[in-house]
Amino acid sequence: MTNRNRRSFVTTVAAAGTLGLAGCLSQVREWRGADGKPTSAQSGGDTTDSGSRDRLDLPGEPIDRFEDLGEWSAMIDAGDLEAGTDDPYAGSQSAHLTASENAEYAAVYRTIPDGLDLSNKNLSLAVNFTGRDQLHLTLELFAPNSRNVHAMQRTLTGPADRWVRVDFGTDRIETQPELSDVREIRLIARRRGDTTGSIDCQVDDLRAVDRPDTGRVMLLFDGTLESHYTAAFDRMQAYDFAGVEAVIPEAVGEGGRLTLDKLIELDDAGWDLAARPRTGSKFLHEFTPEQQEGMIRRTKAYLENRGFEDGAKHFVTPRNVLGSTANDLVREYHEQAFRFGGGPTGLPLTDPHNVGFFAGDAGDETRTYVDYAATYGQLAVLHFEYIGDDGMSERAFDGLLEYIDAQNVDVVTATDLLGDR
Repeated sequence: MTNRNRRSFVTTVAAAGTLGLAGCLSQVREWRGADGKPTSAQSGGDTTDSGSRDRLDLPGEPIDRFEDLGEWSAMIDAGDLEAGTDDPYAGSQSAHLTASENAEYAAVYRTIPDGLDLSNKNLSLAVNFTGRDQLHLTLELFAPNSRNVHAMQRTLTGPADRWVRVDFGTDRIETQPELSDVREIRLIARRRGDTTGSIDCQVDDLRAVDRPDTGRVMLLFDGTLESHYTAAFDRMQAYDFAGVEAVIPEAVGEGGRLTLDKLIELDDAGWDLAARPRTGSKFLHEFTPEQQEGMIRRTKAYLENRGFEDGAKHFVTPRNVLGSTANDLVREYHEQAFRFGGGPTGLPLTDPHNVGFFAGDAGDETRTYVDYAATYGQLAVLHFEYIGDDGMSERAFDGLLEYIDAQNVDVVTATDLLGDR
């Protein structure tokens, strides 16, 4: 059963316990010294500047800081691996993955002969890619072999040329992986959107965190559409679910859009009214930096000036792609940001400005991701546009709400999610 509307709940933040490397103390010492503290090489030691130390003020513990790439290898015909010493995320270097335009993907792997215990863990990774707007990452755990795979993934829709963290969500399970005995880790970077050109990305600080006992589901409605009230609101009230509405100020009160009175009613029922600037047919990064700041600032101010201060802390990315300038501005003006990610998101969050969502009307795929959120203590953010004649049918929406209510998940708002931190 789910929790009820805006009910307060407490998430157990990742404990500082050491990850279990089955039967091999020497491997524990590779990334944590004999005294249990991170070694200078893995923690960055004296090479870690103040910015890197701030980046590492995160839940959980590192599996690999990529200070020693001798444990990693590039897969055959899958690009190259080298140390990246120009602006590493932490420590003295990151892992730099490249692949020519003739290679299908860039992929690296590391074997762990005595096994790594990642049961009850969620994983995150710092990523910095360049030369394209979008990238797709897959993290595969062979547990204990290639016939038993726990695969996680994330679609990155920007920003390029900036370090962000990816909180991986489960995407695929093959056979019956035993996460207490992970023998190989694979990381694969693929093109998305533009399928031409080379692949160039850096990764750093692969981190494991204790996952919560209960998964989360968020119902995110985009576009300030009237059907979110007429077709979704009462149905959700029956389950005591609150949602998140992405508000475009210029659309409020227009034909087929929510009025201010309806937004107030949603807010009174516990919904978050999040900021979503109007960009029309353009991407946010196609505007000048000054225009981008004005749009982000005015959208937030519109919500705050109408009493929606809680919702104004959150940002929903127009048309999903977020450029570098907009990313910096969103982090300045908002506490949390959402954009397409293609699947669930690991919890607790290590980057609240990079929360991914996926389609709420994708049928079995949507339900499978809700299942994974429940099983692996992750967050499933379901994204909706039209409900009713122009989109997801009301009958299908009813069925999805009933399905969510039957799972071991808490239905949360964006404000609830901030409270988890």
